[in-house]
Amino acid sequence: MIILNRIAVACVLLCISFVSQMNAEEFQATPVSSIRVQPGFQVELLRSAQKGESSWISMTFDDQGRLILGLDDVGLGRLTLNDDPPKSSFEKIDNALKHCRGVLYAHNSLYVSETNGQGLHRFKDTNGDGQFDQRQLLKKLDYGSRFGHGSNQIVLGPDNNIYLVVGNDVAFPEDVSPTSPYRDPHNDHLLPNPHDAGQDDRVGYILKTDPDGKTWEILAGGFRNQVDMAFNPEGEMFTYDADMEWDIGQPWYRPTRVNHIIPGGEYGWRWGTGKWPEYYADSLPSTLNTGLGSPTGMVFGTNGKFPARFKQALYIADWQNGRILLVDMIPNGASYTCRYEVFLEGGPLNVCDIQFGPDGALYFITGGRGSQSGLYRVTPTATQNTKSTAPKIDEKTKALAEAARLLRRQIAQYQTSPVTDINLIWPHLNSPDRWLRFTTRRAIENQDVSRWRERALTETKPTAAIAGLIALCYQGIAEDKDAVLAALNRIGLKQLNQQQLLALLRAYELCFIRLGAPTTSQADIVRQRLQPLYPHATSSANHLLCDLLVYLKEETVVPQTVALLTDTSTQEEQIRAARSLTHARQGWNKNLQQKFLAWLGHARTFSGGKQLTERMRDIRVDFLDTLTEQQRQQFSKEITALDKPLVEEETVPTRPMVQDWKLNDLEPHLASVTTNRSYKRARQALLAANCLKCHRIGSTGAQIGPDLTNVGKRFDSRAILESIITPSKVMDEKYLHTVYILESGKVVTGRPVGVNKTTITVETDPIKQTTVPVARNEIEESLLSKTSPMPASLINVLTKDEILDLLAYLKTGGDPHADAFQE
Repeated sequence: MIILNRIAVACVLLCISFVSQMNAEEFQATPVSSIRVQPGFQVELLRSAQKGESSWISMTFDDQGRLILGLDDVGLGRLTLNDDPPKSSFEKIDNALKHCRGVLYAHNSLYVSETNGQGLHRFKDTNGDGQFDQRQLLKKLDYGSRFGHGSNQIVLGPDNNIYLVVGNDVAFPEDVSPTSPYRDPHNDHLLPNPHDAGQDDRVGYILKTDPDGKTWEILAGGFRNQVDMAFNPEGEMFTYDADMEWDIGQPWYRPTRVNHIIPGGEYGWRWGTGKWPEYYADSLPSTLNTGLGSPTGMVFGTNGKFPARFKQALYIADWQNGRILLVDMIPNGASYTCRYEVFLEGGPLNVCDIQFGPDGALYFITGGRGSQSGLYRVTPTATQNTKSTAPKIDEKTKALAEAARLLRRQIAQYQTSPVTDINLIWPHLNSPDRWLRFTTRRAIENQDVSRWRERALTETKPTAAIAGLIALCYQGIAEDKDAVLAALNRIGLKQLNQQQLLALLRAYELCFIRLGAPTTSQADIVRQRLQPLYPHATSSANHLLCDLLVYLKEETVVPQTVALLTDTSTQEEQIRAARSLTHARQGWNKNLQQKFLAWLGHARTFSGGKQLTERMRDIRVDFLDTLTEQQRQQFSKEITALDKPLVEEETVPTRPMVQDWKLNDLEPHLASVTTNRSYKRARQALLAANCLKCHRIGSTGAQIGPDLTNVGKRFDSRAILESIITPSKVMDEKYLHTVYILESGKVVTGRPVGVNKTTITVETDPIKQTTVPVARNEIEESLLSKTSPMPASLINVLTKDEILDLLAYLKTGGDPHADAFQE
């Protein structure tokens, strides 16, 4: 009996051991073997979240070096780390707060933001027993959820104030200072899309408060769902904003982006199709576009014990693509431009938050949406044999940029206080630096308009005049409309460069939007000024000109715009033009209406994000509303055809192959890239080779691959041509796909777009958004693809001259006024 009992006990212990082993394997974060990090660094997995520990989405170190974790569902956790990682312990320290996307330990307090809860809290441990016995709701936030875009991360500023990152599902809270740098945002659409109606005007913003939550102000806004923010050593602020992936393939798609945040900054996110393009003069541009992804945590390397090159960089986490990017800030006037590279990545590696710990190591956690969490630590290796190098910036450039940023900060103080003499700041409205000009305009708008109205109306320098008149559109009254229009009409069009022209067109829009519609005679004058400019060589000017001419009831805009609905324009340009045409009531005839219906049929072949079909349906509905009942009967055949299934013959025709081009075939002709090229033919070549389906140049194209706007400044014609003909020869790791090798032998190549406990959703075609589910427990190995996602034969459908035109376009960043295009 004793022997039997011992056998039974042994069996039980063996079973317990087996179950424990199974549980340990079940709750295992992505192993380090599946993570690739830059040379000179190593990654350790310190802990995998176990049963009952939830999924981790935010973290902060407390004053004892413990990690406090925001949990994905409910509550907070605390990790006490041990030099022997398996001995690290987890405890639950809150069971009430909902989806704690932001946690910060500062001022002997724990600040917590509930994305799905009441708002911003402050906890204190008043008796030192490790429990937060004093709890205070600092600010109630009215969270109206659509997609979980509530209050996000909390950051301690260099001024020791608390900064809360708030997504676009939260209205401005009560008791915010009425003199906040950012206030009262409007949609400001000249031709509002009726299908966007019914949505509120909320935007993402940055909320600032003192440690006790007594004073509150909104610093900047116009974001979608920026999760985190970070300060560089100079105290400049940055955030990493999310895209709306459903908008891919449409002109209002905005990629994930790093934004330099300045007081009063307007970054242009609006609901639906109303997102502002970067060329709106009353907004600020992106500092860095990173394409498709899901931004989460970010931190500068300032407090890290990394090699000097890495201490100056910004680290940003991309949850969707399983990576942390290293971003270099390059001073550029009063702001920055950026360069970035992959610091580490894995599959899957859904990074939620990153922080430098008290030991100077970089810590990051994975998790979110119920997925398996892990805590990782990144440290330099003993040899520190790194390969990455920082961009070289000469001392003169550094000094000029530092002075420009200092001047911008000095001017910014007048956004919330009066300036003794307008003349102290007015001259900076004429600055060629967009960031200085924007800050100055915001400061002037904060002054009593009676002090500067006449100055705005009489300014003669075009840049300053346009900026001053935009300020008057913002702060003036309806009675100012006539004088503003007269002043805008005095600005000579021939003397304007591209940026000035776009600003002038936006000023006209804002005058009509904010000060009132023009009289018939006023509309005639503006129409006669603008009509000769349309259509323009650039898509950005075309957008504004088309909207203005439709608004002003110019009849020629309809036939001119219908003529643009061809394969000489990108898919996005065609959709933008068609959207504007649905507002036109003059200028149509039977032939033009028939062509538009034919275009609606062709547009069914367009590819893009989830909302493309819905947006195209809206355009169709709005166009049909412009037709009379009799006209609908006339076009009944064409209208009925729009509902018929697509057949193969209706898909977009492809060009025949011209030649299997090699570098040697074209290299002898590269000297002719710089002169007598055809801009029109270059545009046609871009479309024929499908370049703009993945790449962006200026304000045109998609964001799937690298932005090519400045490629001509970095590479010569030969290097650009070689990268087109043999794209896999030199590849940028940022854009490589991941290869998942499964136990069955099956191979899936693409990028992760969804992660949960059991499955990775891999996007195999970013244009058509084709996805394949991959079971995590079936992945045997994941590695970077050694083949570029870009096909090698794209230019084989082009002639020699078209290829040379294309190279000229890339070398000049798509500038139609470049010397290469002046025949």
